[in-house]
Amino acid sequence: MRATAAALVALALVAAGCGSSSAKQQGRILVVVDAPFSQSPYIGNTIANGARLAADQLTARGITTGGTTYKVRVLRLDNALSPSRAVANVRRALREHATAILTDGTGVDATWRLAEKQNVPIGITYQGGGALVNPETRPNVFRIAPTDHGLAFRLAEYLVPKGLKIGLLTDDSDYGQEGRAALDDAFRTLPKAVAVRITLPSSAGDLAPQALEARRSGATALLVWARPAVLAKTIAAARSAGWRVPVYTTPAGEDPVVRQQLADHPSWVDGLTFASGRMTAELGPAPWSTFEAAYEAAFGATSVGVKSLGRRVIAPPDYAMYSYDFVNVLAAAVQSAAGTDAAKVLAALNQVSTRGANGDERGFNERNHEGVVDDDVYFARFRDMIFRPVGDDPLSSTLPVISQVR
Repeated sequence: MRATAAALVALALVAAGCGSSSAKQQGRILVVVDAPFSQSPYIGNTIANGARLAADQLTARGITTGGTTYKVRVLRLDNALSPSRAVANVRRALREHATAILTDGTGVDATWRLAEKQNVPIGITYQGGGALVNPETRPNVFRIAPTDHGLAFRLAEYLVPKGLKIGLLTDDSDYGQEGRAALDDAFRTLPKAVAVRITLPSSAGDLAPQALEARRSGATALLVWARPAVLAKTIAAARSAGWRVPVYTTPAGEDPVVRQQLADHPSWVDGLTFASGRMTAELGPAPWSTFEAAYEAAFGATSVGVKSLGRRVIAPPDYAMYSYDFVNVLAAAVQSAAGTDAAKVLAALNQVSTRGANGDERGFNERNHEGVVDDDVYFARFRDMIFRPVGDDPLSSTLPVISQVR
């Protein structure tokens, strides 16, 4: 009986060994999304869903390299717009052996060193601050999103010829202060175009004093670089005082929060113009349409919570495109590196490229870790709660109108 039992144990061990050998042929690419899910759910969910769509498609298609087939997994961690929370999340990501970390940009000044020690790349897919990305001093930080430099200079290029006296309003968040630096640079040689510079307190319930200061300065246009809730309060302060001054802004303008907070006064949104990265490229709208259809099939359309002429308004997944593209570039780097060795994957990110969701080429090199060129910034204007490319800008006027009602 003892011999029989020993034989059974031996057979079990052999079987377990075979199973272990088979398991070694399965690998994992872990993408940790560190984003503000609780404080800016639109931004957080957009980044995470874009990453998840790419992960699911890649896993279904199969990533096999170096004799191993990899599945792509996405882990969501909430940074709540807190740099200290972002640090804690990155520490956890490193303990989980993340292949890469995707972020809106919160806390990158503190987290990049932690990730660099383990050769883990960080991909920024929202904030465009110039100091966040530097291939020489921060070799593990990459970005696929419009840069603040590109947004600011395109806004200056668009507004100054109109002869406007511009009030530059930036909030006191990291986002606003990075924007302030970019605007100061863009308008450095154009001081006569600036009527006033005002800092908007993010915690204030009413921004009427700041709106009044801007009005008294003689401003004939406002350029607001602030988080969505602050932008909405700025518009409300101006419009409730009867000031119909044109308002220009950054991609924050398309965040559903702006329209939700102004839903009782839909006409206040009319004319709001924002700068952002274009959704369609030279190849035309077909690649974008394919991506958008796949996104909505996976997650449903993102409802803004308002209506346009009686129809439900949805938010196009334009920023989801950037996280989607980054995960695809990461997968190409894993294949080039023949595995998930961190140092090899990081090096490969400087060598590979893929076709992006809108048809553009996405990739990086040793001297440039920016995945969106400044020339790709376009302008869109709201009417009836949906936006359309403007007609008085050479690039924007060539772009198709993306459907935003269902």
